Amino acid sequence: MARPYTIAPHLEYFNVPLAEFCASRPEFESFGVGGYIFAECPHNVNINKTSTIKPRILLIQRSLTDTMGGVWEGPGGAVEPDLDKTLLDGVAREILEETGLNVSRFLDLVTVDSWQHLRRNGEMLRIAKYSFIVDVYEAGRPHEEIPVRLVATEHQAFDWALEEEVREVMQSNQGKFQHPLPDKWLNGPNMTRAFAWFKKQMESTELV
Repeated sequence: MARPYTIAPHLEYFNVPLAEFCASRPEFESFGVGGYIFAECPHNVNINKTSTIKPRILLIQRSLTDTMGGVWEGPGGAVEPDLDKTLLDGVAREILEETGLNVSRFLDLVTVDSWQHLRRNGEMLRIAKYSFIVDVYEAGRPHEEIPVRLVATEHQAFDWALEEEVREVMQSNQGKFQHPLPDKWLNGPNMTRAFAWFKKQMESTELV
């Protein structure tokens, strides 16, 4: 079970019963969630360290036996009405299941993506995915020491990526996170938005 978490005040909008949240968005039949995790987040970093921090974001690589095998992505998945009391509970559960990390605080919403998925029965499923920046209890230490635990049937590796490494894949599909099918790189633009948020927060911290 995921540990308790706190929520930034401007995100309380999402802290409502899941059925109520889904009913307010009848244009979608399914909801996905994602969480972007930095090894260190501005609100739990010593001010004296802010100028030396190079933000790193957690990426996990899909197992080769899974769909889109080998793709690097942030943790996330589908909301489960039987398990999740709120949308945010779904984020915390997915992160815990896929990485073994416990969300401690929801910091901001990065983006909302939407698309259509054709089911095997021919029906079209409309999906919306909400991706948040979160902090985890296990962070606030060197990234090499954060105890990420993967489920081998879903993900085969993890790494803490620098922004330039994410941009390198987006621009040329080169570097350690490249994939033989460039169009399968997932959510690179969303990750750069997360990095932009991080840098803005760091700048604010340095002004304190």
